[in-house]
Amino acid sequence: MTPNVIGGRELLKRAIKGEKDGLRFYTFLAEKATHPDAKRKLSRLAEDEKRHEAILIGLYKRLYHEEIGQLPQEGISALAKFFDGSKSRGLQSEMQYIDLAIEAELAVAAFYKDSIETAESDDLKQIYRDLADEEYRHFELLKAEKEALGGNYYWFGYSEGAPMEE
Repeated sequence: MTPNVIGGRELLKRAIKGEKDGLRFYTFLAEKATHPDAKRKLSRLAEDEKRHEAILIGLYKRLYHEEIGQLPQEGISALAKFFDGSKSRGLQSEMQYIDLAIEAELAVAAFYKDSIETAESDDLKQIYRDLADEEYRHFELLKAEKEALGGNYYWFGYSEGAPMEE
């Protein structure tokens, strides 16, 4: 479903579900991480997702004067498929987790960018712009991390030195 096919309520609910999925995913990865820098970065991404969720919930309540109710099964990225098992079965390395996070962040940034066109208010448009920008920065951060690792498949547990230094 694209933003121009669904209404504002459903759009916000999907966005909230997507942020919940992101929070669960980055929390899961942060718990698996053994290197302090990796753990810190992943925890920060989880905190960002939690903050986004709170912003969207507050906006939903302010716009529609009602509780959110049930969220849709599908969020706005590949992360929902990770939790239902269909995406996680083939993941065997930390780099594959990073690839999934990169894919998800890019999809979420695109979703928010597309949502700007159908937003019901200028306030909502600005929030979508801000979220699109922030999610794209997450994408860039993860991409830079992947490039910096340059094939180091032990991101969650590498020692203080580079693998080739030992």
